[in-house]
Amino acid sequence: MGGNKVRTLPNGDAFFPPMLAAVKSAKRSITFETFAFVDAPVTREFSRALAERARSGVSVKMILDDVGSAKAGEDNVRLMREAGVELHFFHPINIFRPQISNNRTHRKILVVDGKVAYTGGAGFALAWSGNAHSTKHWRDTQYEIKGPAVAGFQKAFCENWFELTRENLGGSSYFPELVGVGKTPVQVIFDSPWDGSHPIAHGVLAAINGARKSLLLQQSYFVPNRDFREALLRAAARGVEVEVMVPNHLVDSRLTRYASQNYWAELLQGGIRIYQYETTMMHSKLLVADGQLSIVGSGNLDDRSFFINDEINLHVDSEEFALEQTEMFQKDLRSSQEITLVNLGRLLEPGYKRFFARFIESHL
Repeated sequence: MGGNKVRTLPNGDAFFPPMLAAVKSAKRSITFETFAFVDAPVTREFSRALAERARSGVSVKMILDDVGSAKAGEDNVRLMREAGVELHFFHPINIFRPQISNNRTHRKILVVDGKVAYTGGAGFALAWSGNAHSTKHWRDTQYEIKGPAVAGFQKAFCENWFELTRENLGGSSYFPELVGVGKTPVQVIFDSPWDGSHPIAHGVLAAINGARKSLLLQQSYFVPNRDFREALLRAAARGVEVEVMVPNHLVDSRLTRYASQNYWAELLQGGIRIYQYETTMMHSKLLVADGQLSIVGSGNLDDRSFFINDEINLHVDSEEFALEQTEMFQKDLRSSQEITLVNLGRLLEPGYKRFFARFIESHL
């Protein structure tokens, strides 16, 4: 799908201001879906802005994951609902419906007036504010999308909105006529475990299998299953330069780190280079293949994103955009250390922790 413009917004200081400005500018509709909406100054600011727009007659519809947003704050929720925001929590935990309860929405979607969309890896909490300048402020990236692709993000939101409310959203308030505003070809990919086709997983796997020169992966939760490990190793064997960046011990999910480390030796022995980001928690999700195709969005490279969660990714076919992502990756390399077979032993967590993580890695 051509005619789009995609803007890269690294870290909270770059992405929260335009997202908040977009909310405040809304005239007809706001649709908002996220995993983590945690009480903090930034979430209170967004809550006030969403409430103000709802009071002004804008249709504001919001989906928060019941697990990731468990600490959204009663005051924030009450403020928005009393102002007219239609807010639903996605799949409240129910011990009698374990499969449903395990399915979380990890999608990151903000669409304003059906004309501009935001997606990426970030949630809404203190950790995502700032500029990754301390261990309390994470490294992450959001993307602003304008053009025909915005309708794809709206469709993804509408899918989950219908599941929760049985209300079909349509009309020009949500789906206005969209004209080209740029030259960037993109594809919006969203999935849910219920459709069984797993397009997020297949899209990432196809990019790895198709690479001929280079692969950059920046992944906060990097737990590749056998199919993905074999694909990465085949890529390296055919001469592709494969580089992977992962978080260090500051990762918020220690079990994911333990599970990831079980495969580092295998990948290193296969010629794959692995780096560990050191400054703070690195929460980005990025793949760049051959300096041409970039995959960004909410999906991690693990089984939970591929087969359990609801996710959304954006595929961008642009040498210019890929160069921008590559330069961002290289900048992050300056705050990283390379993991090698020489230093691997001192970086690995204790064996018993990694052994336990192996049994639950598909659900992390």
